[in-house]
Amino acid sequence: MAPTPVAKKTIHHVDFETLVEVNKAVVDLTKEKHEYSNADGKKLKTLVVEVEQRADDQEFGEAVTEKAALLVYDIARGQYFHAGNKRTALVAGLAFLSKNGHSIDIEDGEFVATVDKVGIAAADLDDLHAVMQDLVSKGRAERRAWASVVKQAVEEHREFLTKLAS
Repeated sequence: MAPTPVAKKTIHHVDFETLVEVNKAVVDLTKEKHEYSNADGKKLKTLVVEVEQRADDQEFGEAVTEKAALLVYDIARGQYFHAGNKRTALVAGLAFLSKNGHSIDIEDGEFVATVDKVGIAAADLDDLHAVMQDLVSKGRAERRAWASVVKQAVEEHREFLTKLAS
């Protein structure tokens, strides 16, 4: 008798509206203005699709880390919002990983430095992915709505994200 195949885990993807809410939440910490252009909104929607399509042939854990790295990289590099792009990238990456049962310390010095380098084109996706692979840890996911995951990520790192703005 052949073994019963194991069901493939579903990856929970971030949507455009969630990315907008992440930016709003992080810039609200410092009273900056939450803005993005229509053109940048279209680019963010394209990013959402690219993340969804990325690494679909990989094992769940590897795919989640690779998708998270692309999400963080492209937001930090793309500068889609008028303020808070790197903070948005950090929280969006953390929320994506959390929603998929993984975690990362967004206050890790090497991770923050690499995201900073991405923002000025001094690090590429492979650099960021390598750092994230070393930091991502697996755990039981709290399967809550994206809004509560984002809120929790911002609240837990309020002081750090506020300092990053200055």
